[in-house]
Amino acid sequence: MTRSLITRLPEGDDRLPLERLLSASLAATGAIMGNVQLMDWHTGRLTIASQRGFGRNFLECFRTVDARDGSACGRAVRDRRAIVIEDVMRDCEFAPYRRIADEAGFRAVQSTPLISTSGAFLGVVSTHFSAAHRPTAGEMLAVSSAARAQANAIIRQRAQESTDPEEQEDAGRNRIERSIAALMSSYELLRRIEQD
Repeated sequence: MTRSLITRLPEGDDRLPLERLLSASLAATGAIMGNVQLMDWHTGRLTIASQRGFGRNFLECFRTVDARDGSACGRAVRDRRAIVIEDVMRDCEFAPYRRIADEAGFRAVQSTPLISTSGAFLGVVSTHFSAAHRPTAGEMLAVSSAARAQANAIIRQRAQESTDPEEQEDAGRNRIERSIAALMSSYELLRRIEQD
């Protein structure tokens, strides 16, 4: 992993759940490479937090992604649903990234949002395929289930990281407040996108 190109996570180290999510998603889809991006609500952009199989140029290009971008992950933020691009060389919206895709060695991609059961949007998990491909409904369900489970795990982990005894007592309330704040931020970002 090229750590200098991976953004440090703002609220503790969520890498363990992210690594589990990436491993599960790659196994479920049989993909050759993938990444997990977390939403930075201060900038309104996704940032790469975990990856496998990518070189420096890909990581530089996708270091941060805006919801207005035509990439699969940008569309997953915008639409709050899984996006599959069966052939990146034929997808008009993906056109600006074709050279990077060719260089990185992928021809298809799926991006699934990390949305907790409370509705908090945390980020996106993407898996990339060496040939034109559409994952099966079962594979996409497996990725979606893993994404939701890990979004919940990240929220729980962040709530448990507090060491102050008073904060421990308020962990449940804080978790709910953070979930609501994340949900409101995601709706605000979508409103801004729709206005543009």
